[in-house]
Amino acid sequence: MQLPVLTILFPLFGAFVAVAVAWSSMGRSRQSVMPIAVSALGLSAVCAAVLFVQVLSTGPQTYLLGGWAPPWGISLSVDPLSALMLVVVSAGALLNLFAFSFTPSKWPLGKTPAFLGLYLLATAGHLGIVATGDVFNLFVFIEVAALSSYALLSMGGPRATFASLNYLLVGSVGASLYLLGVGYLYITSGSLNMLDIADILTTIPLSTTTLTGFVVLMLGLWVKMAVFPFHAWLPAAYSSASPAVSGLLAPMTTKVMAYVIVRMLTTVFPPDLLAAISGFSSMAVWLACVAIIAGALMALAQQDLRRMLCFILVAEVGYMLGGAFMGNATAMTGTILHILADAAMTLTLFLAVGSIVVRTGGSRIDDMDGMFTTMPVTMLAFTAGALSMIGVPPFCGFFSKWYLLSGALEAGHWVFAGSLILSSLVNVFLFFRVFERAFFRKPATASAPDSNDWYQLAPMCLIALLLPVIGLATGGIIQQIIQPALKGVM
Repeated sequence: MQLPVLTILFPLFGAFVAVAVAWSSMGRSRQSVMPIAVSALGLSAVCAAVLFVQVLSTGPQTYLLGGWAPPWGISLSVDPLSALMLVVVSAGALLNLFAFSFTPSKWPLGKTPAFLGLYLLATAGHLGIVATGDVFNLFVFIEVAALSSYALLSMGGPRATFASLNYLLVGSVGASLYLLGVGYLYITSGSLNMLDIADILTTIPLSTTTLTGFVVLMLGLWVKMAVFPFHAWLPAAYSSASPAVSGLLAPMTTKVMAYVIVRMLTTVFPPDLLAAISGFSSMAVWLACVAIIAGALMALAQQDLRRMLCFILVAEVGYMLGGAFMGNATAMTGTILHILADAAMTLTLFLAVGSIVVRTGGSRIDDMDGMFTTMPVTMLAFTAGALSMIGVPPFCGFFSKWYLLSGALEAGHWVFAGSLILSSLVNVFLFFRVFERAFFRKPATASAPDSNDWYQLAPMCLIALLLPVIGLATGGIIQQIIQPALKGVM
């Protein structure tokens, strides 16, 4: 029963141990710290995997911090969905770190111990967001993840400091809105425990305070999730960050925030509250349509591969937002599937582009000529991620989009359905523009193939191979994980 807390504690304590060991290693920081970081993430991933198996076989698990029972104490509550998210976050962080652990020239000069400590703290924060059953403790973990992310992003390229500052300012607004929403909920319910709040809200009449708390809380999460028009921080931050940082945060942050929104809608807030603010839900879906179209069109204007992926990510956020507020189980199923699929797709693409950046020093689309010749394995993994992002079966992106599209048609929201199809068609053009240069054109300079870079290729290929596997396992994921989460709610 200690697995929920151990999954978080290993990277949390590993961060402090890594920095302490580095300070005492007298110049041997990278060699002494890296095994600690990898071991901490490895142990966390193992705990998450074992916890996932146990939850599937025996049911949800709850860990009481300090032995204090809710609602006075803080609890970590893990059901099949949150257990799977713990696996996604911990395994993704481990694979990304391993992929870039043998490229010392790309690490922040003289800051490797701090970098790895912050990396572990950011991972622990995201794991805590997934596992906690307390809305204020959720705020604490959001800030642990956010503050670590701000510092990590500032260690990137020449523009990274300004991008990190911009992210800090916008993120602080989002955190303040979320905390204000929690305050309104506490005024109404007198509790901070998610399940306790849900029980109380079903026994009292809806009030303006409750509705205000819901709206303000959601706006805070939207800012953190980079929902259009609160998205401007994302492309600047992720495109200027070091490959190891963008490979950690791009697949993780927006998906974890989307998970929080799903958890709030399915666990904390009762259906009658959502029905009372149907206008807000409708506005959210329309905003998602704008986000999808705007993200796709802005991606068309980019000449840098990483910035292109960032704007595609803005559109992907629109997918998840629209499905969550569509109001039916089919669309919510699509949202949860897309959270899982987009985490894997984004990790694959950012690992591939990060490998290109490490090897060539840049990521401009004009410099992709002949990349299938010079980096064949990397480009094959990139192709798998791109096909999944487009929505080609049997990759996982197809199945999540199918449920989102079906949910939109079920709700009669033709604009959202059209936006989803349009965005997928734009993705075809975006990625085939890269394929045309990489496959049909000759490389500008001859270089050895990437087959010797096994440390980068192994995690990348593993995730790429999982994309069709996840797609083919969609039925089992829905039956074993998603349906129990939505039972009695939709």
